[in-house]
Amino acid sequence: MYFIRWLFLFFLLPFNLWGAELSNQIIVPNVVKFAGIKISLTGRARERIQKKIAQLTIYKRGFNKIVERTNLFFPLIEKTLAEENVPDDFKFQALHESMLIGDAVSHTNDVGFWQIHKVAALDLKLSIDYPVDERMHLIQSTKAAARFLKNNDNYFNSWLGALLAYNRGRAGAAKIFPKKYYGAKSVQLDHKTDDYIISILATKLAFQKMAGKKNHSKLKLFVYTHGHHGKKLQDIASYLKIEEKLLFEHNRWLRTSVIPYNTHCSLVVPFIHNHPNIDLSTTLKIPTQPNHTQYKKHTIPIIQEQAPCSHSMDYKKFLKHNKTFPQIQHLNDSRSSRLIKANGKLAIIAMKGDTIDHLSQLIKLPICKFLLINDIDKIHTPIPNHIYYYSAKSSKADIHYHIVTPGEDLWCIAQRYGMQLSALLEKNRMKQIDLLKEGQILWLRFIRPRKIPVEYWLP
Repeated sequence: MYFIRWLFLFFLLPFNLWGAELSNQIIVPNVVKFAGIKISLTGRARERIQKKIAQLTIYKRGFNKIVERTNLFFPLIEKTLAEENVPDDFKFQALHESMLIGDAVSHTNDVGFWQIHKVAALDLKLSIDYPVDERMHLIQSTKAAARFLKNNDNYFNSWLGALLAYNRGRAGAAKIFPKKYYGAKSVQLDHKTDDYIISILATKLAFQKMAGKKNHSKLKLFVYTHGHHGKKLQDIASYLKIEEKLLFEHNRWLRTSVIPYNTHCSLVVPFIHNHPNIDLSTTLKIPTQPNHTQYKKHTIPIIQEQAPCSHSMDYKKFLKHNKTFPQIQHLNDSRSSRLIKANGKLAIIAMKGDTIDHLSQLIKLPICKFLLINDIDKIHTPIPNHIYYYSAKSSKADIHYHIVTPGEDLWCIAQRYGMQLSALLEKNRMKQIDLLKEGQILWLRFIRPRKIPVEYWLP
């Protein structure tokens, strides 16, 4: 036992010594600059910053990994901040917030490179719906953070005030940011200075000499801004001759396998350094899939009730008599008037401002089980007026078919009918969540036979 403990300390020792050596090399000066503001530091403020630098630099391996990420992501962050007329120093704020881990989620459910909460995301016009979470998109989230910072710089007439507002909110920052510093180009920080400002300055001093100064050891990021909509990541990766997994890792903002037509997100393309040149200034020339069979309303005859085996389908009878879903039955439950039965299953109606935690508490169901039943993950933001179940969903719906309307996706349709998402995929012979097209007919009770093509009901 003592030998194992000694061995552990032996391997840990070089990293601790290296960290101590590096943090001792970074001596906090009396004056630093941030976003064009001259900042004088008292002795106590310097001590606080020095302590945080030691924490950031204590392990060589971890520090080098972070520096490597800055070499990859800082060029795009710097370019975006420059385009938004926000000082370059704010890239260290992004570094502090997430260590540049794009799909990072905090214990308070702040998400992405800039750790943006869903309420702030909505205020900043970021999309966080089912197929896309722009908080995880490097450029879109940086633009949103820049908008917030500029708005608060206009209010405080100080980038330092804007920095504080990012963490505290404008009202919270206004209570503690001294009036004398509004518009000031020279300020002094002391032992009472908010910890968030101290942390950002420590991050800048710890990383500024190395961060983003070299090429990434393996990759370089490119941005593709048009022509990727409606295409599958798999097809794009094949066309660009890169691994699909690698393309997905740098586009975690995308929650489906197909890029939606209505997203403003560009595609972040990672190329290895010796990758052959590919022109990303033109539309990706990816072969399109063959056109599916289309049906006009006036040509659709009557269907037989049994699962069909022929090449042509008659949908009219069933579509004509479709019931309205979800079928709602209100419960007299003292816990909440939002507790209902939907399609015969226990469910709750989400409201604006709800969180997964809050809904789980209302129905007294463990979060992990709630997520599993509803086919969602922990970063899902409850959609107002949508139904979330707390009893098991079915493997089929109470009707045979569904016609896709604009804006619908597979998850919303599965929730509407109280179906398991995996069952909906299986019945329509889909191996992954694909983008739907208006008028597409989905099978809800039987598995669509192989001989029957994907069909459409067009006006």
